[in-house]
Amino acid sequence: MESYSQSWNLIHALQEALKRFEDEHKYKKIYQTYAFIEKAVNNMGLQLVSPKEHAAPIILTIALGRELSSKEIGDSLALQGFIIHYESSYLQQNNWVQIACLNHYKEREMKRMLNSLQMYVEQVHV
Repeated sequence: MESYSQSWNLIHALQEALKRFEDEHKYKKIYQTYAFIEKAVNNMGLQLVSPKEHAAPIILTIALGRELSSKEIGDSLALQGFIIHYESSYLQQNNWVQIACLNHYKEREMKRMLNSLQMYVEQVHV
């Protein structure tokens, strides 16, 4: 039987990271953020890749129509200081963008990001 040792620093860092999720309030905040962004995205006429009942409320994956470009949208939002996931080849091939709900966004920041996304979508549809 072989035994393996683990770095104490690594184990301690993992324990500290897991403590962040002991508070039920953090989960509620993640769910609230997901619901807020989901509603805004649906109101824009955009589609989520997975329906809510089949998705984890951590990341929203948004499928963009052919007239939209995940790279252009991601670049545009990044220039405005908003971080979404769009750069991987997998996301670009599928023309998807992802918004993570784990970050502690202020409501005002979320609204600004979603307004910027909506303006981009409306600009293309005009």
